[in-house]
Amino acid sequence: MRTLWEIVNKHFDSESAAAAFLTINIICWTAGTLAAGLLFCLITGTPAALCITKLMCAAIYAGIIVGLFGGILFLYRRRTQ
Repeated sequence: MRTLWEIVNKHFDSESAAAAFLTINIICWTAGTLAAGLLFCLITGTPAALCITKLMCAAIYAGIIVGLFGGILFLYRRRTQ
């Protein structure tokens, strides 16, 4: 997350950097989880159409839990140091 924070700080001003960081973090965790799930389906031979709803649910939860709440904790720790 530190690398993402440094990249966001280069491209956004200080007022909108936190919002951009959280948005990009959520999108990355959601897309990464979905891609990993689809790769797992391809490796096991399961048709993606059968497990797409479960994958979308897992990806959205990962985006919210890890992306949003993890990003908020990261930003909180950076501001208190």
